[in-house]
Amino acid sequence: MRTLKMLTAAATMAALAGGTATAQQAPSETGTDANGPITILKNMAPERGVEVDLNGQQVDHFRRVAYGDVTGVVHTGLNSLTVRWDQPVQRLDFKVAFAPTRNNFRNVVVVQDDASRDPALRQPGSHTYTFTIPG
Repeated sequence: MRTLKMLTAAATMAALAGGTATAQQAPSETGTDANGPITILKNMAPERGVEVDLNGQQVDHFRRVAYGDVTGVVHTGLNSLTVRWDQPVQRLDFKVAFAPTRNNFRNVVVVQDDASRDPALRQPGSHTYTFTIPG
């Protein structure tokens, strides 16, 4: 009897949790949803005086470590990312990752630059990177 109650409870929970595939998060105003596609800018090193533009639109300032959804700014095909700094910076450490489906992220650009290896970071300047979002 106890086994039957447990099986009945398990079947009820499975039926309630199962749902249908249409029970997904609705798209937001930027057109993204929890199931992809989605593009994220991941900043791993905070720096003052840094501005990040994607395809000519400012998306971050690197004042703190952060992850930001930039899906509404990128497009399928070639994209450009420009990093500008108005004072010397010690380090640039960031990634742009694309996921065509939920939790399927792949890095499309990785920047790990240090002032000890790149003298350009020791004075105001900029770097531009190009990357491709698969279509």
